[in-house]
Amino acid sequence: MQKNRLEAFSDGVLSVSLRVIVLCLGCLAACWAAVPAPVYVVAHRGAKSIAPENTIAAFDAAAAVGGDYMELDVRPTRDGELILMHDGTVDRTTNGHGAVAELTLAEIRTLDAGGGQKVPTFREALLWGKKRGVRIDVDHKAGTVEKIAGVIRETGMIEHVVIEGDRANLKRFSELLPGVDTMAKVNSVAEIGEVCQMLHTTVIRLSIKQLEQPEAVRAVRACGARVSVTILGRTDTYENMRRVVELGAQLIETDYPDILVKVRTELKAVPAH
Repeated sequence: MQKNRLEAFSDGVLSVSLRVIVLCLGCLAACWAAVPAPVYVVAHRGAKSIAPENTIAAFDAAAAVGGDYMELDVRPTRDGELILMHDGTVDRTTNGHGAVAELTLAEIRTLDAGGGQKVPTFREALLWGKKRGVRIDVDHKAGTVEKIAGVIRETGMIEHVVIEGDRANLKRFSELLPGVDTMAKVNSVAEIGEVCQMLHTTVIRLSIKQLEQPEAVRAVRACGARVSVTILGRTDTYENMRRVVELGAQLIETDYPDILVKVRTELKAVPAH
């Protein structure tokens, strides 16, 4: 009888212990799920809200507030030099006029890109990033993949850039620069696995609508890539920054890197680098 009572008592203790363990594991899982993934601040053309876009001054300003990546736009001049310019012409961002493809580097160097800044070359921007320990987000606007890849290789920045562009070009970049990070866009959640496999991509750019689908974020993570999103214009707000971080975005492109740095600090999503 005494033995039966001891056995019953032991069974009861074991049952309670198991319930406590399960409860604790559940709490830990909930806590882990609530912690956002590390967030990298991608400064859109530098801190263009502070300094002229696509200039060294804009990059300096973004780096000063904690930006991790400088997003920049690359296209060639008439004499084949790669420079930073979003538009196909110099009209909007400088005091000059004309198509970039019809002007030489020397001619573009005479222009004021705002506040006395000169239009940087792609090589200068990469060397700036190398010196400052800042990654570069290369938006491939125009120019041959081979020439752009050559400059990335020559400056020793293969492991410190992520490249945006169409899939055919990204595939070629990955062939020329083994191990380079590429950032592809997808048209649907179903396409994510296929794109990851085809490009061996490390970053997938989702739209806000796609980011709102948990299965999209899971699919990106399942193929070992990171989730990127762009929030510009009316969506580039403190509230929306918090929202996209909580939805799972990891690389976030913004015109306000200082605000995003504050948000990720508040949400304990600062990367270890």
